[in-house]
Amino acid sequence: MDTVTNESTDRIETDLIEIETTIGRLRAVQADLLCEIDRRQTPTADACRSLAEWVASRLDVAPETAQALTRITRSDTNEVNEALANGDVSFDRAVELTRLATVAPHDNLVERSQGFDIAGLRRRIAHHRRITPSQEHDAFTNRHLVMQPNLDESTWRLWGTLPGYEGAIVDRALTERADRFPPLPDGTRPTISQRKADALVAVCNDTATGTETGHGPVVTIFVDATQAAATNGQGGVTIASGPRVGPRTLQAILCEGSIEVTATTKDGQILGIGNRTATIAPRVRRYVLYRDQGCTADGCTSQYRLQPHHINWRASGADNDPDNLTTLCWYHHHVIIHRLGYRIDPDTPPQRRRFLKPPHDPDPP
Repeated sequence: MDTVTNESTDRIETDLIEIETTIGRLRAVQADLLCEIDRRQTPTADACRSLAEWVASRLDVAPETAQALTRITRSDTNEVNEALANGDVSFDRAVELTRLATVAPHDNLVERSQGFDIAGLRRRIAHHRRITPSQEHDAFTNRHLVMQPNLDESTWRLWGTLPGYEGAIVDRALTERADRFPPLPDGTRPTISQRKADALVAVCNDTATGTETGHGPVVTIFVDATQAAATNGQGGVTIASGPRVGPRTLQAILCEGSIEVTATTKDGQILGIGNRTATIAPRVRRYVLYRDQGCTADGCTSQYRLQPHHINWRASGADNDPDNLTTLCWYHHHVIIHRLGYRIDPDTPPQRRRFLKPPHDPDPP
């Protein structure tokens, strides 16, 4: 290791390239050997379904690597095979060149490809590949979306498949919505994946409750009074559709829409059933929105789903007095306050609200 630390960056880069060239040459040797294995039908004799399966098993490589080796083994593109054996192209480039040769055969394929990196070669392959009506039909019939909660429904996993055109529509819609979100109060931005997740929630909110400013949904909350009191709201709180929620989600619910609260004992006996109540009276809500004329976060110009927010959280004894309310857009209200845990700095001007960073205290045992 001491020898490496004394090497120049150029020397290290040269060594890395030479090693990759050696790997390519050795892969070419493997391809020649696998060609003989294939001719002898060894995979069938060893009860393997395919050469790729045999390669993955015997060489202990990933299925993707086995597929790539199989493609090189069975390639009849002599120009590419010779370039790989001579160390003129890397193994990954050779694999993509054999794929390109099947959809857009050319003379001097290796030389023509030098102007493209691996990603560029893949784009050219996609450009030349034909999409038949049957392939379109299969892509559409295989569409699916799966939503799977964990055991207590405190988090959800989403995955699925869409045809190319429909997938592009979804990606464009989520990207455009995600790009509207401002940076965090500290000037950084969440990752694009995080912003797209927020965008998906925002789009679904629009469908569920409309895009106009107003009340959030009616939410029924079941509270195990004993557990909730002992954990400061971190346990014992469940909403009607099933998921358990923590204190930040509870704050968001109490800040929006209308709620119905049912308190129970630890064995499920009802202590009391509250009437449906608007957490913020409609007249107060309308007044606060009129007074503030938009999101009061410093520098924010968003008018998207404006919502009144309690400067001092109402569960700690604060009320719905307009002086304790300020208007925030959906992003600053839902993401910044109720999900990331920032708090409004009460000492900032009413029309230039800034945020206090969330505390990073360890979770209780």
